[in-house]
Amino acid sequence: MSNTHEFSDETFDDFLDSLPEVEPPARMKDAVFAELDGGEAAEVIELPRRRWRTFVAVPAAAAVLVVGMVAVPPLLQSDDSQNQTSDSARVEAESPGEKSMHAIMGAEDLMQGNADASGAQLDIVSSASMEKSGAMVDGQPQLADGMGAQVWAVSADGGMASAGVIGQDPHDGVWMPFDGAAVKVMVTEEPAGGSEQPTGRTLATVTLASAG
Repeated sequence: MSNTHEFSDETFDDFLDSLPEVEPPARMKDAVFAELDGGEAAEVIELPRRRWRTFVAVPAAAAVLVVGMVAVPPLLQSDDSQNQTSDSARVEAESPGEKSMHAIMGAEDLMQGNADASGAQLDIVSSASMEKSGAMVDGQPQLADGMGAQVWAVSADGGMASAGVIGQDPHDGVWMPFDGAAVKVMVTEEPAGGSEQPTGRTLATVTLASAG
């Protein structure tokens, strides 16, 4: 808070009236009158009594300006931080199955194929150089009670191995890895517990083709 006080004309006059009257020495009067008698003109200049108020008001206004500048909140920094947080939250991590599939898809000797086994969709990928293959399974097979869709992977030398049984429950992006690389995939209807070799009806057969 400013300690500067402004005086009204009435207050300033009261202040002057309160000052004691001082009688100047006689020799001072004589010197003044002697100068006047010599014919030298004296010019009376009335000084403005309020001029000092202008200089008092300037610091006060400057103080108000500084306070106003300090009070500005850093809104831009806060908004940028929120935007950065929202962007990070939208980044979704890949599942282990998706990482495995994408790794195979990056191989130069990629082979792939698709199959529909009575309602179960298989997206199959394989790489001989990586000696890996597998299928991403979606949907659910429509089969008799107690039965499942068993997946068989056939290698380049004609060997066949079971990759597992797809049950009749819904599937959404389920990764089914195969043992080694595959050149052909067959799906047959088997008991839910699986069979040692294909015995049931064939639901799908697909020969993988080079992606190049």
